[in-house]
Amino acid sequence: MKRCSLLISLLIFFACDGYTQIYTYNGQSFKIDTLYPLYDIPSHNKGLSFPWEITYGPDDSLWITEAHRYRIWKIHPGDKGNRVLLDVSSLLTFNYYDPPGSYAAPQGGLMGMAIHPNLLSGKPYVYIALVYDVYPNTGSPNNSSCSGSGSLTNQPCYYKTKIIRYTYNLSTHSLGSPTIVIDDLMGSNDHNSGRLKISPVPESDGEYHLYYTIGDQGAGQFNNAFRTNNAQNKDIYEGKILRLNTEPDGDADDGAYSQWIPNDNPITNSVSGKVNAVYSYGHRNSQGLVWANVNGSWRLYNSEHGDKSDDEVNIIEAGRNYGWPKVAGMCDDNYNDTDANSNNDKLANQVIHNETSFCAANNVKEPAFSFFNVDGPKVPSSGASNFTWPTIAPSSIDYYDKMYIPGWNNSLLVTSLKLGLYRLKLKTDGSAIDSSSTPQITDTIAYLHEYRIRDIAIAPTGDTIFLAIDSSGSTSGPTGGFSGAQSATKTPGHILRMVFLQTLPYTNNYIPAKAVNNREATVVYPNPTSKYIHVIVRSGLHKPFFAQLYDISGRTVLQYTTDQENFALDVGNFRAGVYILRIYNGYDVNINTQKIIIQ
Repeated sequence: MKRCSLLISLLIFFACDGYTQIYTYNGQSFKIDTLYPLYDIPSHNKGLSFPWEITYGPDDSLWITEAHRYRIWKIHPGDKGNRVLLDVSSLLTFNYYDPPGSYAAPQGGLMGMAIHPNLLSGKPYVYIALVYDVYPNTGSPNNSSCSGSGSLTNQPCYYKTKIIRYTYNLSTHSLGSPTIVIDDLMGSNDHNSGRLKISPVPESDGEYHLYYTIGDQGAGQFNNAFRTNNAQNKDIYEGKILRLNTEPDGDADDGAYSQWIPNDNPITNSVSGKVNAVYSYGHRNSQGLVWANVNGSWRLYNSEHGDKSDDEVNIIEAGRNYGWPKVAGMCDDNYNDTDANSNNDKLANQVIHNETSFCAANNVKEPAFSFFNVDGPKVPSSGASNFTWPTIAPSSIDYYDKMYIPGWNNSLLVTSLKLGLYRLKLKTDGSAIDSSSTPQITDTIAYLHEYRIRDIAIAPTGDTIFLAIDSSGSTSGPTGGFSGAQSATKTPGHILRMVFLQTLPYTNNYIPAKAVNNREATVVYPNPTSKYIHVIVRSGLHKPFFAQLYDISGRTVLQYTTDQENFALDVGNFRAGVYILRIYNGYDVNINTQKIIIQ
């Protein structure tokens, strides 16, 4: 991996009306202010209790889950208006702040939330994942010895998690009619993961599907040190990404199928033969999940916590094994019991002999990217401060497909509980990170090191990013190194708004870009169309050309980059309707925008 120090200059000021700062990163300036809490209401200044999911909804509102108070919020991204949309704390069988028997509280609480892409047009569904029940101290499993601990002990904690679908009433703007999608999923005080995402377009069966990350429950570490790690067991829903229906499919819940599990899922139970919910397996603690349309093809990416190194970004494929707990990061044997370093002998409290041979024998798909992929002799001790470990603790992942911020298009944005946010520029086909995409020649581009960021949302315009900040916890401070130094996160429990500031040069010879006549620059035909959109670009315009197709709700459904002046866009699989086509030249100047009708 190429590494370099990024020079980050900070210009900071505080406005009298609350928290406002100007940051300059990598030559680009951003204004950050507070959406919540409102500083004119002093009792609100403590913010939310661990905001977990933040989503920009199709109704131009921010939808937010508050993990520990089990509330769903809506906040206006412009005027800061806010309200509690739903309180689901009554669904709990225990008090989160005072669990029975002094048990360690579950990690997360109210976690992921997914809004159906057609919320405003016939599918008014919102899905949430929450830890709702605790096992007693008798029976199996039980919590008779449950206790949080920083050392290796046999004191596991067992909770239950479920996914619920609510219906959003477009008239009253309220959530009701709860329907259980799946329940009795295992939960823990550690590694619940809990991210939800819906496929942005119908899949091959013509339906939308719901994807859910469920962690390995912390098996092999701390108080769960001797808990069985089931990430490689395809019959058990731990350490997996699950794939579910967004609506029951009408199947009888018999020995072969169930209504909430797609019939075409890739894995069946080894005993019953019943199709199960597992889509991929071998995951540790995946808190990030995002769909991205890269150059016309949809890909599902996740971000995943490593152990003492090797945080991952993966491209998720049906039925694939992602290695944990036998592999961390790449199949490169940096964890093994054959070198002189005893710190890399184990993963999840299990002896690891050879990562490479396990990968070859078990269809393991390597990460598209591994953060700070250290050599075996450099793997740190478990007893050292985790702020010296080469990890970022990735808490979510998003995809920037806009043209507004120069250089950001086709980038993954990975938030971090230790180091703020990293931008990873993708290669054109989305298969890997482009290490040579910036003047610094680095594959990770860092921002916001002083914030412990749980999740982000991107405005459709591309100029604004919204940040959900953890309510407590430490970061590595403004420099973002691995020295062990740490400081409390800034603005704990806040929802922040980060706006890109365009700066125009002041040189006398600056000449504004000349507007391009759409009619002279491009020819687009046929329109209406049912199969292809053909585009001819006038010779002499700067390359590469970038085409984006949006549906009527403003959602990007196709992206294409090319150096050809004559190209075609395949729209044969798109639903009939009205779309907007935009074409940009190599200077990110829009050279054509027009309505397209697909029949």
